[in-house]
Amino acid sequence: MKIAAYHVGLGLITFSMVTGCVAAADDGSFDDEETAESAEALGGNPDPCAMGMDPNFTSPQLTAVGASETYVRSYQWIDSICPASGLDRATTIVDFPVPGYYQHQVPETYSFSVRPSFWGSSSTSWSNASQAMSDCANTKMATRVQRWDSAISDFVQLTYKEQKGTWVWDNPLTGRGHCSTPAFLYYHENYGTAQQVATTKYRVRTWAKQSDGSHATVWITGAHTALY
Repeated sequence: MKIAAYHVGLGLITFSMVTGCVAAADDGSFDDEETAESAEALGGNPDPCAMGMDPNFTSPQLTAVGASETYVRSYQWIDSICPASGLDRATTIVDFPVPGYYQHQVPETYSFSVRPSFWGSSSTSWSNASQAMSDCANTKMATRVQRWDSAISDFVQLTYKEQKGTWVWDNPLTGRGHCSTPAFLYYHENYGTAQQVATTKYRVRTWAKQSDGSHATVWITGAHTALY
């Protein structure tokens, strides 16, 4: 049975359910690494206005194969509600605790994805193709995945990716096309040594901007995908 949980960054709303590269400037605090571990293994309440290196959400531990946790932070919090109180961190941070030992005597693999709710753009003819292509190029996101390193009591980087929309011609003769908006997916095998896993917690940090410079709602998912 696959277990999926969704946590919505809408202040008081949380719900769960069970089911069968262009260079972009950092929009948050990507260069400021945390020096102390603060996430809780059993999950924390969503805080859409978290600041500094505090996570917006700490998921329950991803223990069983097939388990997944999703946190959604809406653009209203990023662009309006939080900045109105002086809490203006646009970067969304989510921590995903994982087991600190080999549950099945083999390394376990986890996936992390970010799906922003981009507007997208399209053209129906050459008359509006230029603007649509410009809007596509200005649709941007950046994502960093880190793991907790207990040896140095700090997070270390696993991957970092900057992306923008990619224009796709449906019919170049008539000027009809559409924007393929960016999304992010990353896999990591939690292997340190034959006796010890590499990490007990992953961190995803991301931001996503619409073509006009406003922010997109972000869906951040961590999943225990397989035993390898």
